[in-house]
Amino acid sequence: MSTDSKEKEKIFPSFTELRIYPSFTEIREKFNAPQNFKMYFPREVYDQIVNGSLCVEGTDVLSQNSVTKANNLENQTVFLRRPREEPIQCLVIRPNDLLLKEIKTGRFIRATQDQLEYVNIPEEEGQEVTFALKEAGEATLSYLIHGITWKPRYNLKVESDNHQFDAWADMTNNTKRDYKIKHTELFGGDVHLQDSPVHSRGYGGQCYCAQECCCLRSAPAAPQIESQGELAGIYWYSIDQPFVLIQQSTFSLPFVKPTITIEKYSGLENQFQERTQKGKFQRKYRIESDKFLPKGTITIREEGRIVGQAHLCDLSQGEKQDLDCGDDPDVSFIRNVKTLSQKRDSALYSIRLIIKNSKSKSIKFEYKEIISTAKFTITPKGENALNDDKIQLINEGLQIFHEELKSNNELIYQYEILLEYPNQQDQCQIPQTYSYN
Repeated sequence: MSTDSKEKEKIFPSFTELRIYPSFTEIREKFNAPQNFKMYFPREVYDQIVNGSLCVEGTDVLSQNSVTKANNLENQTVFLRRPREEPIQCLVIRPNDLLLKEIKTGRFIRATQDQLEYVNIPEEEGQEVTFALKEAGEATLSYLIHGITWKPRYNLKVESDNHQFDAWADMTNNTKRDYKIKHTELFGGDVHLQDSPVHSRGYGGQCYCAQECCCLRSAPAAPQIESQGELAGIYWYSIDQPFVLIQQSTFSLPFVKPTITIEKYSGLENQFQERTQKGKFQRKYRIESDKFLPKGTITIREEGRIVGQAHLCDLSQGEKQDLDCGDDPDVSFIRNVKTLSQKRDSALYSIRLIIKNSKSKSIKFEYKEIISTAKFTITPKGENALNDDKIQLINEGLQIFHEELKSNNELIYQYEILLEYPNQQDQCQIPQTYSYN
């Protein structure tokens, strides 16, 4: 079959919609489909389609058949190139092993890909999928594919008296096809697929329906992303303006404008140890949003300078999340431990925790100590015995919360921790318990 006749067989979509998830995309394309509706996918594209996701909607499908096609070289004229010889005109007999017939002599020869010169652009090996429809008419081809994804990107700019928060949606097209999109939806949340194919660097071609998608390279105005709310635990956003998602590119748009409250503090989460420790607190930002924010990377600047980058997990409305931006060299601690008693079934430790602020300004700090033993008792000592609200008991251990430490100053906390070890035979039956004296 000639290339011209193949071109006449191709049909193009009248409407293309992309539903982009964090790790895959659903492509939906509307066609004025004949009863014998054929679609051709290059091998690199077809291998990236999620198993069982290729289907036709909007009309009854009587059968679906998928056939591997070598390429369009069969019976095509090519020229065989050899060193110090004129190119030899040949006819392709078998595309699989490149068996050729020399036109001048009628002899058969085999060649390699790098020896051939082509008269027509060859198609790659692929898959031809045929849908037998009950009747011709409007139909939607739908399938899931890896290679087109999106992820949020956030910028937090903190000034002395205010802050600015920007949210961007980065849509990445790692395929080798331009998509002329009329409607786009972005989904944020946790969506699982059954298969996890190996991702290729890109697709080596485009399916027949994609030929017209390269005609538009830019939109006259930037599209707008609108929030559509929550659906079965998944938040989604829509873009109703058309735009082109160019191959091997990332297209970014602002996608949500939440009201953000932040709290800056120095924090430390420390695992209980039976020995003396010293170290640094971490620079932390506690963030709260009045809108859902999908997980993504957040870059934090203070006075225009980058002070850290952190991963923001899915943040629901009104939820608080701590962002860790690295050690604070000016906020340190020394945790002195003294063993008061140690028995087979219990141990008693005296803790003297010193937290020091070397900055020229006051700070807020939080300290949490995690105790994983089955049963523990915490007893404040010294001045903390009189002001026992400074050391708070939590399920995992203890915490010193919302404390302020003046510049070039230190605070001392004293407490005892009694650990009680259950009998080995009862260890699986006794839940973790705790008490506060």
